[in-house]
Amino acid sequence: MKKFIVIAASLLVAVSAHAQLGVVAGITSSKTNFKEAYADVKNATSYHVGLTYKLNLGLLAIQPSIIYNVKGAKVENAINKATEGALTVGDFEYKTGSIEIPVQLQAGINLGVARIYGIVEPFVGYQITNNAQYTNGSKIDVKWDEVKNKLEWGVGVGAGVELIQHVQVAVRYFWNLGDASNAAIATAYDAVRNQKASGIMASVALLF
Repeated sequence: MKKFIVIAASLLVAVSAHAQLGVVAGITSSKTNFKEAYADVKNATSYHVGLTYKLNLGLLAIQPSIIYNVKGAKVENAINKATEGALTVGDFEYKTGSIEIPVQLQAGINLGVARIYGIVEPFVGYQITNNAQYTNGSKIDVKWDEVKNKLEWGVGVGAGVELIQHVQVAVRYFWNLGDASNAAIATAYDAVRNQKASGIMASVALLF
């Protein structure tokens, strides 16, 4: 029993020596190309923030996080079938806020003061906030109840650089494979049916 405790304690010390806790924050864009995503960054309308934990395994690293992530999309010239009397056309914008747990798998090379790495990041999340607006001359709040599935999941792929083992800057595409809309919204706005709130994330993490 004593040997087991000693071995377990030794493993814990070894793991903790290669682990870092940190904070992460950044911009979440619903755009899928960098030029349009840059415009989103300037507007800073969607974001993510949370805690992260890096386990260094040499050339590889595992970095799970827990974040609050705001995603959304703006659909221009969306046809509103729910308008009484006649169809109207306007801009439809929605946002969802989710608690997400991404698990980032990193593979890279250490260049001394910097480490360059590639990223594969599966994630799961649960939607806790949502809102939507339809603009046709004036902004109108849209009912956003009875969401099909508040559970979301997906995967991200990208690259990053880590400076002096304490600062990470990363950019990645993410694909949300869950449902972002609800039945009423998708029926009223055909253009929303295939919106998955996928896009680009740019993050900065500080590791301690």
